[in-house]
Amino acid sequence: MKEKNRTLPKVPTGSSPRSSLPAGRQAAKADKPRYLAFVTASVDGRISLTSKTLPSWTSTEDWRFFQKSLAEVDAVVAGRNTYRAAATRLRKRNTYILSNRLATLRRRGTVTFVNPHRIDLAELLQSYKTVAILGGGMVYRTMLERNLLDEIFVTIEPLIFGRGKEMFVGGTRTIKLRLLSVRRLNRSGTLLLHYQVNR
Repeated sequence: MKEKNRTLPKVPTGSSPRSSLPAGRQAAKADKPRYLAFVTASVDGRISLTSKTLPSWTSTEDWRFFQKSLAEVDAVVAGRNTYRAAATRLRKRNTYILSNRLATLRRRGTVTFVNPHRIDLAELLQSYKTVAILGGGMVYRTMLERNLLDEIFVTIEPLIFGRGKEMFVGGTRTIKLRLLSVRRLNRSGTLLLHYQVNR
């Protein structure tokens, strides 16, 4: 999950504006949302040092890209720990929190809590045009293995932690990606990688 101590832009509850996010080479089906994962990681693939706090080590340039991107989506999917760490910000968005502990679907305003093993996520999210997936590792893996992940934006910060939370947790199969673009965001060596998920 990308986050800093700033306010996330509020997303309209209606239809999303025309996205200026770079598009993948294969157009999504008209009746299927475009699912985009946003990940910030260290060079050794760690997305967080702890599940209870949001990362404070991401670059200003990556934060700007993330903020601009979130302004162009109309729904967000995140995990329970991400929600706990950023609840006040996520309550302002069309947000879906995945948790294996829930028996039934629950709603609190614009936030919906759902057990991905009991609900058809594709059906639940089908009314949106663009859905952002913010992590953590179990959420990334869940969406990927349900074919609900079309593109991945991975920002690599020039850091090695040697510990912490992995980008994808408990995967069961190899997934091939196609590199669409690479951008260097700053002089420190922060890289933004844009991948398309091959089906």
